[in-house]
Amino acid sequence: MRKREGWRLINRRAARRPVPSACRPARRIPALFGRGTDRGASAIELVILAPALIFVSMLIIQFALWLDATHAALAAAQEGDRAARAAESTSTGWQQTATDVAMNYYHGLDTSVLGNVSVSQIRYDPAANTVSVTVSGRLTGIFPLTISETVSGPVECFRTAQSGGANCG
Repeated sequence: MRKREGWRLINRRAARRPVPSACRPARRIPALFGRGTDRGASAIELVILAPALIFVSMLIIQFALWLDATHAALAAAQEGDRAARAAESTSTGWQQTATDVAMNYYHGLDTSVLGNVSVSQIRYDPAANTVSVTVSGRLTGIFPLTISETVSGPVECFRTAQSGGANCG
C-alpha cells in the first residue's frame, strides 16, 4: 500500500506544477483586442490604397497634359488673332492668313498634346469692330478631352493724314 500512496503523491505534485511552455502544444486563440490583432493590416491597407494612389497619379498627369494643351491652343489662337486683326482691313484673304498663321505657330511649338488641331472659327463683328479666332483639338492623354480656346481683339486701324483722321470702317 505504501507504494500506491507514494505514486499518488507524485502525481499530485506533478499536477500542481506548471508545464513549461516548450512542452505545451501551441494553442492559438483568435484575439479580438490587444496584441496581435492588426496582423496583415499593412497588406490590406496597401491593397486598398495602391489603386487610389495610382489613380491620383494619373489625374496629376492628366491635369499637366490638359494644362499644356490649353496653353498651346491659346498661344496659337493669339497668333492667329494678331494676324487677323492686322490683315482684316487690308486684304481679302484675311481668314486664310489667320488660319495659316495659327496652324504654323502651333506646329512651331513642336508639341503633340493636341491631335486634329484646327482653326474652327474666325469671326468678324462689324458692330464691335473685333475679330475672334478659335483653335480647337483633341487632347491625346489618358482621358481624351476636346480643348477649345478663343481669342478676340479689336481690328487694328491706321489713320493717315490723307484720310483726315476719319474712323476706320
